[in-house]
Amino acid sequence: VIKESLRAHAYLSLYNVATDLVVANRIIPAEVTDPFFQRWKENQQQYRQEIHDNFRPLPVKEVPLYTEEMCGLQALNRLKDTLYKDEDPTQVYYAESTIRIRQEKDSYSLELYLPGIPKDQIQLNKSGDELNIRIGNHRRNLVLPQALAALQPTGAKMEEDYLKIRFAEAAKV
Repeated sequence: VIKESLRAHAYLSLYNVATDLVVANRIIPAEVTDPFFQRWKENQQQYRQEIHDNFRPLPVKEVPLYTEEMCGLQALNRLKDTLYKDEDPTQVYYAESTIRIRQEKDSYSLELYLPGIPKDQIQLNKSGDELNIRIGNHRRNLVLPQALAALQPTGAKMEEDYLKIRFAEAAKV
């Protein structure tokens, strides 16, 4: 589910649709102490960290696992109260575009918002449909849209807090 959400985020960016908030749902609440759920909670904690790491700097809101399915207007109101409390749900939670994809003549440019990161601290590696980005001890796997997955990175530069990676067809030998 996380990988598909990352891919959806990249696809939305391809069409200049901004993402301003990430919602992680079905989080097992801390008050659930039954040993049966201990392993689930440990695994879920790893996934929660992965969500925060991969969607940074976007804010992440978490919704607990409810005791029943969220069906009907009353359930949606409960979900609204959990997510937004006294906030205006129409507000923009994050205004900067974190991923931009631009089509050029014979290539694409993938632009990632990485404020304050020097280019020499960034390592890139493409594996299948993922771009592995390592900054020091931190790693992020970006699931690429099909348009980029079929291409190879041919260069990268840091410009105005964006890492700009050029993708083009691999040179024929």
